[in-house]
Amino acid sequence: MQLNEFSYDVARLELMELIYSAVLDNFTIPSDLIPEQLKLDIFRTLEQPPEQKLGDYAFPCFKLAKALKSNPNELATKIKSAIEAKNSQWISHLELKGAFLNTFINQQTLAKNFIPTILSGDNFSAFTVNSPKNAIRTMIEFSQPNTHKEFHVGHGRNVCLGDSLCRLYSYAGYQVVPVNYIGDEGTHIAKCLWGIKNYQGAETLSEKTPNKAEWLGQRYVEANNALKDASDEDKQKIQAEISLILKKLESKSGEEYELWKTTRQYCLDDFNSIYSWLDVHFDHFFYESEVSEASQEIVEEYMKKGLFVEDNGAVGFDMSDKKLGFFMARKSDGTTLYITKDLALAKVKFNQFNIQKSIYVVGSEQNFHFKQLFYALEKMGFEAAKDCYHLSYGMVVRPEGKMSSRSGNSFTFLQLIKIVQDEIQTYLDKYKNEWSDERILDTAHKLAVGAIKYGMLIADPNKEIVFDPKEWVSFEGNSGPYLMYSYARTQSILTKSQEQGYHSSTDHLGSLTHESERELLRALYDFNKTALYAAENYKPSTLAHHLFGMCKSFNRFYVEVSVLKAENDQVRSARIALIESFALTLKTGLHLLGITPPDKM
Repeated sequence: MQLNEFSYDVARLELMELIYSAVLDNFTIPSDLIPEQLKLDIFRTLEQPPEQKLGDYAFPCFKLAKALKSNPNELATKIKSAIEAKNSQWISHLELKGAFLNTFINQQTLAKNFIPTILSGDNFSAFTVNSPKNAIRTMIEFSQPNTHKEFHVGHGRNVCLGDSLCRLYSYAGYQVVPVNYIGDEGTHIAKCLWGIKNYQGAETLSEKTPNKAEWLGQRYVEANNALKDASDEDKQKIQAEISLILKKLESKSGEEYELWKTTRQYCLDDFNSIYSWLDVHFDHFFYESEVSEASQEIVEEYMKKGLFVEDNGAVGFDMSDKKLGFFMARKSDGTTLYITKDLALAKVKFNQFNIQKSIYVVGSEQNFHFKQLFYALEKMGFEAAKDCYHLSYGMVVRPEGKMSSRSGNSFTFLQLIKIVQDEIQTYLDKYKNEWSDERILDTAHKLAVGAIKYGMLIADPNKEIVFDPKEWVSFEGNSGPYLMYSYARTQSILTKSQEQGYHSSTDHLGSLTHESERELLRALYDFNKTALYAAENYKPSTLAHHLFGMCKSFNRFYVEVSVLKAENDQVRSARIALIESFALTLKTGLHLLGITPPDKM
């Protein structure tokens, strides 16, 4: 890692240079301390205090003192004196707290140097210009719904997480390949087709049927209920019929296979309409049915290589050295497992798509699955196995507990959309005679998407979401509509300023001296650091929380100082520039969450 990768963090770099210069002026540097490495260590050691009143940066001197064979408190004192003697325009003042050197950045210098980079767009391309990460081709696999089942709210969390991670990784400079892996074969589909064949209801499936995937999901639930409620004799009969359907699907012929093709496409069409509504895109779709044969071939290949062995008719290998039990690649009846198909799919990813890093966005119930998968890939000799990562996330649950498509108590994503849209429509009804129908529909769509995505992303991925649509559409508190309203507010202010002949200017940014301006400026400055952290730690939630804090800082600023009625033109033009900077940063941050805010609300 090189220091030029941190060009976006100019204040921290300036402080690092001042500390390094102070060390050179006061100490003999040991020969084993390489200058660039020492600078990087100083830069990394600089930390942000938990409270703004303690400074913008704190430098704990313990590690550096040990390297220089010096007393930490004495080192801190000497560094403070040396920096103060240089009278840097970047430093407002310094405070000593034992061996901690607390630094307050000059607010006017920061404003003059930082706000122009936001307005020019340079701040938002800081990670992509000559980024070494661009050579890291990263495939992010997410969504992964099963056909012949409804797209439920759990799928919604997956797709929101995966899409945001793709955007964050692209922003951080990586070359991203977003992909989807559709589960379009298996016992659940045979059950669904059995449910269709034995369906007694009046609502038959056709091209005109709305929410076809939901209709098919209901047939799957009915098949499960029939098995659960059947006598032992009838249960055996139903299971035999389902097994026969499964064999016909595997042979790719017959009436059941034709029904599978038709109903599969219905589901894919429904899924694609949801992706379109959410503004989510994939570069490639993988299908479970495409890797079935390859999964058998991979078992044969690695049996010949000696990795996979037969054990009581099953094929796999012992992973007890990693406390992962026996890895089963093929069952005793000759069929492969879902994990075997994942091996075949990984081989395609590595060999045909030439990826260096592979991220799987899959629920926490599959944690053990991925531990086995990654270790198997490592033992199979895939070098890229070390750069595979499972982004595990908690379930979306109702207040009464977990949802399950098998038991039929899952909440479909389309039902969630309708609830959110109905709530938002009550808010937009007041604009019926003021806005065009087209504008109301567009605003309603953006608000609904933003409410759902933010609701899905605000929680740490490891935690469950107890979803509350009422809370998600609230225009107060930590919600998507609150952030979008803050953005719309900036557009209203900027429109009024133009109508009154006022414009932004970077000529007088030194007039931004109010404490609320300092707070907002710091929130904007920390945006890139937070976005990078969110990407590299697989946590869009950290960016969501930062945007919420940024909006609170903006609203405090707007309450505490006057913009259009500022004391003079210089202050007014600087404050308008600060609002423009906030609007651009918030819009960029919302984009990284997959949200497009309306200009007016």
